[in-house]
Amino acid sequence: MSEKVKKPFYKKWWVWVIVVLIIIGAALGGGEETDNATNNENENASTNEESNNETNGVADAEEPAEPASSDAEENADTNEEPPAEEPAEDSEKIESGTYKVGTDLPAGEYLVFSDGMAYVESASDSTGSLDSIIFNLNLMGEAHAYVTVKDGQYFKLQGGHMYPVGSAPSVIPEDGLYEDGMYKVGQDIPAGEYKVLLDPNSSLGMGYLEVSSDSSHQLGSIVTNENVQADTYITVSEGQYLTLQDLSIQK
Repeated sequence: MSEKVKKPFYKKWWVWVIVVLIIIGAALGGGEETDNATNNENENASTNEESNNETNGVADAEEPAEPASSDAEENADTNEEPPAEEPAEDSEKIESGTYKVGTDLPAGEYLVFSDGMAYVESASDSTGSLDSIIFNLNLMGEAHAYVTVKDGQYFKLQGGHMYPVGSAPSVIPEDGLYEDGMYKVGQDIPAGEYKVLLDPNSSLGMGYLEVSSDSSHQLGSIVTNENVQADTYITVSEGQYLTLQDLSIQK
């Protein structure tokens, strides 16, 4: 009787069932690990992205925003006004000092203004002697006077300022009341007859009135002069100069 041959164990059906189960289990386990690894990577990326966003948000919040320039500021820069030009008369203003006419100062006629108390002198030389004085004036308060200087003379001005006549400001009073000062007839005051009023507050109780033919302040140029102790009348002609001290004329 022949002996029955046994199959090798690996050819038995249950062995292959076990093998198949092992393979399936291994496949499922590897897929789960892969999914877990993928999920972990996605979670880490999401965490990093949130961390970056938070960091950027803090930086953005802390960084100061540039102030927006307003239309008014832009217009102010665009429409900025140029510095005001100095008036022409101020550019011709001559301050106190001593000037040699023809060298420091052109010969001609000037209008002098007192800054409270001014002294004006024209001399023939610079010796300072009384004999060299051609004329001198004292101007008080806000008085003004015309002067004419010639080449070679020495002109001194203290406590005042002056302008060439062509650049001088007007001395015509806005209210029509002519007070202390020297006026050119036909330019500052019309020719004609005027009533001259004595200043009741005059310290000497009288005023000084003078009409001259020019502004050289020489005795020969005086047409008439008077110490006025009461109201009076005066007639002036075109081209003459009228001087008032402690007197007034209401035009």
